[in-house]
This record gives sequence, structure tokens and C-alpha cells, in this order.
Amino acid sequence: MHTFYYFLQSLPESMGLIALSLALAKVPLRWGRIVLGGVLISVVSYIIRALPVTFGLHMPVIIFILFMFINRLTDVKPSRTVLAVCASFFVLAVLEYLVSTAFFAITKMDPAEALANETLWSYVGLIQSTLLIVIAVLLSRFFKPVQGVWKK
Repeated sequence: MHTFYYFLQSLPESMGLIALSLALAKVPLRWGRIVLGGVLISVVSYIIRALPVTFGLHMPVIIFILFMFINRLTDVKPSRTVLAVCASFFVLAVLEYLVSTAFFAITKMDPAEALANETLWSYVGLIQSTLLIVIAVLLSRFFKPVQGVWKK
């Protein structure tokens, strides 16, 4: 995938994963930190995917980075962090399935054809990333964040 299209999809997705994990852990959303964490995760993921290693290896690394990000920067218990991170990845997987299924049903496009079109597939990924961020913001309002959990 072309670098531009990778980051067009990866950066908002990473930010959404961080925001949703924080919202589920009842941590107030601080978008400056979320953006920085999203950049870190996107760059690390890009580097790992460019290496000659088994496809999918980037996922456990991202999970670990996200866990460490929340664990080091907040006072959230590690067990709660693990649950929030795992739940966020589950939500992402469900969104990816629902958005891609809806896309293929609406467009009647062949999946291989859609995947070959980097621009189009990046925009499909952007839709699920946007939904992930919207869910995070809504959950943050629903689950009242605990004040003072960000470390100084």
C-alpha cells in the first residue's frame, strides 16, 4: 500500500483505538496525547509491516504499545487497561466487518477489486476509523471519565 494511503487510514484508526480504550477505562480524552499516540502506533505499525516478517505481527505489538501508553500515562489499573484495549480491538474488528460488508453489498464490488484500489479502500478504512472515534466520544460522555487519572 502506498505510504500516503496507509497513513490516511492508519492514523485515524490508531487515534480511534486509543480514544476508545481511554473512554472504556474512564479516562478523559486528551486529543493532543491521543494524536501523538496515534502517530507513534501508525509509524511503528508501518515499519513492522514493511519488514519481511509474518503478516499480522504488527497487531500484538500495537496492543502492547497501546497498553503501555495507557499504563505509563495514566493511573488506570493494568487489569482495566487490558480489558479496555482488548474491547477496543474487538469493536474495531466488528466495525471492519460491518463497514466492509455494507460496502460490498452497496457497491456490488468484488473484494479483490476493492482491495486493489488503494484510494477507495483507504476511504472505506477512514469510514470505520471515523465511526471508532465517534463511538469513543459518545462512550466518554456516557461513562463519565474519572478526573485526575492522567499522570503529570
